[in-house]
Amino acid sequence: MKTPNPDFTDKVVSVLCVNEDTSQLIFNPSFEEISNRVFLSGTVPKDSSEDNWMEGLQTSIAWETVQDFVVFDSMEDYLQRLHKTDKKKKAKKKK
Repeated sequence: MKTPNPDFTDKVVSVLCVNEDTSQLIFNPSFEEISNRVFLSGTVPKDSSEDNWMEGLQTSIAWETVQDFVVFDSMEDYLQRLHKTDKKKKAKKKK
């Protein structure tokens, strides 16, 4: 039974690939076939790194390398959750 691909329209997706320690963020990704392989293709979202040097560039991740992914409603949603976690970590260190 073939299941339909998820719809990530206007979402920010955090993707962790096999054998990687950190995830990659991708905005508004969709599935596309390139050279008989399936890729998750979208753009690098604004504020996805400290210096934003890749912001807005096309990026593609080979779907067969994806270990897991998390879907966020927006970059603002991602950043809010990230900063909430950072605040909790800082509070624990002060104790």
